[in-house]
Amino acid sequence: MPLQDPANEPEAVQMIWFGEEMSQSAKTGLRELSLRFPNSKKELVVMPRSRPGEAGRQRRAELMAGYRTEAEQHGVEVVDVRGRTAQLAKAVEGKYTADTIKDIYNMEMSNHGYIAAKDLTQYLLRGTGTGLTLDLSHHHMTGEEWDAVQADPNFSEAVVAPVDFSTAELKIVDLSHGQDANYRHVLHAGYQALSEQHDEAGIDYQMMPHLDVFAMYTREGTPGQQVAQAAASQYIGYLAQMSQDEVRKGNVTFRPNDTSTRFRPETINLADNNLLAAKYNTQDPGRADIIGRMAVSALADGIHLVYGEAVTPPGGTSEDMPVINVRPEVMSDISMRAFQVGNSRVLPQLSLGKTNQGEWRTDATNDPGDLSRIRGERVTLVQAANLGVRQAAEMGFEGLNKPSRITYDVHRQARSEGGSPIRTPSPASSEEERMSQIAGGVANLQMPRTPSPEGSNATSKVSEQPRPPVHRAATSGWRAGLSIRNEGGVWGGARG
Repeated sequence: MPLQDPANEPEAVQMIWFGEEMSQSAKTGLRELSLRFPNSKKELVVMPRSRPGEAGRQRRAELMAGYRTEAEQHGVEVVDVRGRTAQLAKAVEGKYTADTIKDIYNMEMSNHGYIAAKDLTQYLLRGTGTGLTLDLSHHHMTGEEWDAVQADPNFSEAVVAPVDFSTAELKIVDLSHGQDANYRHVLHAGYQALSEQHDEAGIDYQMMPHLDVFAMYTREGTPGQQVAQAAASQYIGYLAQMSQDEVRKGNVTFRPNDTSTRFRPETINLADNNLLAAKYNTQDPGRADIIGRMAVSALADGIHLVYGEAVTPPGGTSEDMPVINVRPEVMSDISMRAFQVGNSRVLPQLSLGKTNQGEWRTDATNDPGDLSRIRGERVTLVQAANLGVRQAAEMGFEGLNKPSRITYDVHRQARSEGGSPIRTPSPASSEEERMSQIAGGVANLQMPRTPSPEGSNATSKVSEQPRPPVHRAATSGWRAGLSIRNEGGVWGGARG
């Protein structure tokens, strides 16, 4: 077997896939990355979505077997990240624990937060060892892509020079070619660029390149590893800060005896101003922005905490509050330039391109009752129930502010001879009438935790149950009453 080239091949390549079965493009990415780094130690880091009960265990076993079938043919070891939480927790030890990580994983995976779980895992992996972390939407850079990179106005020999893995301590992605394209105040404890307090105090934000995390390399024992550790702590800290804020508003409750190292929310309400709710609502229009900002802000904070220097703000005096600045030459040294070529972001320094598949994302919609985006052969009742949930909340039914403990997957397995799904024909009626029937049926559902005296009928009408009025309005910002399940749930008193 050829020996690893320490300059051109990283010691370890860790590819990430969380959720359900690997897509065809993910399988292609696995093969491409295996060919690109033939002599590196390669791992496929997975976290299959876990459901309760025997059926859930069987499904988990099936997914793991499928991952191994795909990975082993390319010499890639499969690692279930849930079994590594104790090791990953070393990246944030002293502040958070393995239980913290497990709780966050449970919450994310229960609510299709695969990207968020992946982002945190990347920082934890890079904070506990040497290697390159990638997701499976990467491919080997093509000749056509290389030609396009060379024709780009930002091209130079210096910015496409291959990464020397034998000396590099940190490499992250720069989407803006060194130009200031993003802003943040690194003294802010939250994921947003500025707080109202900063704005009222007249503290200006700082500009920086547009960073991303779809590829990241760190070397153990260097400041690069410290950046990943700081990013992981900041990321969890944002979640803690968000939780504290929502607890103070009365939007969220947590298990009363939990410490600041646990994240086990018990209730999340339908309030318009609930950011934690928006983060875990797959249909909230702001969800993707929150997840993306948390990841990028954590990375920016980590870089400034480790590589930053306190300097007088531009145009200021020694009496002004200093700002934390990273010198441009340092930022250039730790980053890799990404070139946009068609639908790919090409990293010539790694000879890789990333196709913007967005496979893990759940499309947002401004209307939580919109059923038009339901596709494929697996439809969740949560999606189909949106319209009914909204109407039920407007009618004042209580109980919609509690996370559900029930799996709402409805599988359509039967197929016709041509391979298309078999669906029971709807009775002849107008589209409006059918939607009204769906809304009425879902709004009348209740999920009793114990059988009622009349039996265990879970579809008895809500109208038959006396309920006190609840003043609450469902909005496009939240429908957590049905969508959140915490399989594991801090942070009324957590410290960011």
